[in-house]
Amino acid sequence: MMRRKQLQVPAAAWLAIWWVLGLQGAQAAPNAEEVETMCAQGETLLVVLWPTNGHVVELELHGLELVRIEVDITICNFESLDGSLAVYGTGGETKLQDIWRPKNGRQNISIEIPFPQSSGLDDSIVMLQAGRAIEYTIELSLMDGGYEIGATASLALALVSAHVPRINPSAPGVLHEKPFIYLLSTKQEVSRADLETEASDMLQLIWGPSPPTSHTAIWAMGCTWNEARNKLLEQVRARGKHYIYYIFTDDDASLTLRPSSVPAGHQTSVLDHPWREFERLLLLWQPAAGYARYTIQQPQETKKDEPEIECVRFADPLLVAYHFEAASFLLPYTTAFDKESWWYSAVVANALQSLHFRNHIFQFNTVYVHDNQKSIGYSAFRQMNWERPMRWLVSSVGPPGQVHEIGLENPIQVKCHAAVTTLARSKPYVVAAGQFDVCHPVFAHLRLPGRGTSTRNCTGWTIEGKLFDLLLHNVHKHHLRESHLENNITELHKKLSHLSGLLQSLEERLVPPPPMPTVSVPLAPPESRQPILADEL
Repeated sequence: MMRRKQLQVPAAAWLAIWWVLGLQGAQAAPNAEEVETMCAQGETLLVVLWPTNGHVVELELHGLELVRIEVDITICNFESLDGSLAVYGTGGETKLQDIWRPKNGRQNISIEIPFPQSSGLDDSIVMLQAGRAIEYTIELSLMDGGYEIGATASLALALVSAHVPRINPSAPGVLHEKPFIYLLSTKQEVSRADLETEASDMLQLIWGPSPPTSHTAIWAMGCTWNEARNKLLEQVRARGKHYIYYIFTDDDASLTLRPSSVPAGHQTSVLDHPWREFERLLLLWQPAAGYARYTIQQPQETKKDEPEIECVRFADPLLVAYHFEAASFLLPYTTAFDKESWWYSAVVANALQSLHFRNHIFQFNTVYVHDNQKSIGYSAFRQMNWERPMRWLVSSVGPPGQVHEIGLENPIQVKCHAAVTTLARSKPYVVAAGQFDVCHPVFAHLRLPGRGTSTRNCTGWTIEGKLFDLLLHNVHKHHLRESHLENNITELHKKLSHLSGLLQSLEERLVPPPPMPTVSVPLAPPESRQPILADEL
C-alpha cells in the first residue's frame, strides 16, 4: 500500500486535477486556452485531455501482440514530483509501472495494458468474439518522495473486438438479432423473400444503371465484382448489426437440393428449402468458410457413399458463407488485379483460408449451386494465369516454412489432400501473431489506425524485398541441407574406414597357420623288413 503524505499548498495556489469523464453531468475539462491561462496564473494543474472515461478500445485480434493506450495530459507548476501508474483488469491481473515522470507542459504517456498473453488469452478472445467487453482501469498518481499525495485520477476502459460491429462505436453494446446476412450483387434491384426471413437479412448492391428504391439496397454503378462485394461488407458492418455469417452470392446463382435420396438423419421440414438446408449446415458445423457444391466444377452426380460435407481447397465464390471471425482476416477481397481478372481475388482468398483455417473449409454436398451464366460483363476480365496472384501472395506468409503449404503448384485444386479432415469449430478463427506477414498489402485492413496491436514496423517493406528474404532463406536452408549431407558423408566415410579396419583384423585372425614341415623317412624294401616279436613289445 502506498504511503500518503499531505502536500502543503500555498494559499495563493490550489491543486486542480481534471479528468475528461465523458459521463452525464461530469465537469468538462478546460480547453487549451483555459489551461494556458490557469497555468500562467500559477495554478497547479494535471489535466488529462484524452481518452474519456469508459472509452471503448477496438482490438484487432489477428496478429495481436500487445494492447497500448496513448494518454494525453497537461501538467503545470509541479515541482519535484514522481508519478506512479497502475493498471487493473477485471480478471485480477495488475501491472504497476513506475515509468511516469511528470513534466510541466503537454505530454503523451504510452500505457501497456496487461491483456492476457498466455493461458488466459483463448478465454479472453472467446469473450470478445461473443460481443462482450473486458474492462480495465488505469490509475495515475502523483508522488512526492515515495509518498502518494492524493493527486490521483482513474480511467475505465472497455476492450472490445474490432470484428463485432456495434450500433454505437463509443459503447460496447452489440445488436445481434439474426445469424445470417445475405450480400447480393445484382444488375438490378430484386425481391428475394427466400433470403429475407426470421433468421436472415439481405443487403443488395446494384451495379447496373438503375438506382434502387429500397433501404436494403445500395447503388454502385459500374463497379467491379470485387468492389461490389467489398462495398456490401463495408455497408453491413457500418449499420452496426452483428451477424455470425456473411453469405455472398450473385444474381446469376440458384440453389437446389441434391437430386437424390436424402442422407438419413436429416429433418424433412428443413430440407423442403435449399437455403434453409444451407443455413442449417452452417450452424451445425460452423466452418470458417462454407460452400454449396458448384455444378460447373463438379458434375451433378450422386454417389451412395458421398459424404454430407467434405473439405475443399479451392471453391468458386459464386456462393460462399464466411464466419465473421474468418471474414475479418480474409476480407476485403483484393482489387489489385481487377484490370486483369476478377477471378484472381478468389485464388488469393482460397489460398489464405486453406493455409490458416485448414480443416474448416467445407463443401456441403446436399445443396447444389448453379451458375445461370447471365451476361454480366465479366468477359474482359477473365485471365487465368493463376501463377500471377500466387506469386504476389507468397510473400504474405509468416514462417518461411509455410511457402510449400500455400498451394503454389496447383492453386485451383478443388478437393483437399486426403490427409486433411473436416472439423467443426472448436475455438475462434483468430490467426496468431507471426503466422502471417502483416505488412503485406493483402492485410492492409489489419493495420487500421487505432487498432495498433502489432509491434511490426512496415516502413520500407516491399513485396520484392520479402521475396528476396524468402529466397535467401531457401538458399540458406539448401546450404544447411548440403552441409548436413556433407557431414553425413564424412561420418559415413569414417564408419566405412572403421569397418574396413575391423574386417581386415578379422580376416587376419581367420587365416589358417602355415603347414608343419614334413620329413621323408625311406622305408626298407618289403623283403628286408623283420617281423616284430611279441616279447619285443
